[in-house]
Amino acid sequence: MRLKYGNVRTWSELCQREFASKKECQRGEELALLQRAGEISNLHYQTKFVLSEKPRVSITIDFDYFENGKRKFEDSKGVLTRDFRTKLAWLKTHHGIEVILT
Repeated sequence: MRLKYGNVRTWSELCQREFASKKECQRGEELALLQRAGEISNLHYQTKFVLSEKPRVSITIDFDYFENGKRKFEDSKGVLTRDFRTKLAWLKTHHGIEVILT
């Protein structure tokens, strides 16, 4: 099924989960293999942050893991919308979190 920006939801046998796009699935599988190899740890998918309670504004980041003792956040995007860029800036300003875009 194609979604708004042409992405196709994709099932990963390796991760045993569905991803929002082929690109996100590929990166999720790469990170899963890196975790199995011991290069990263504590891999989590779809980490949600609340940016504001009223009005309720939140952002969900695709991947969250530890590499060399540092927590990293990564998001796979084919289309970087104005709304998402605004939320990323808000996340950095209010939570000090930088997101790697792939």
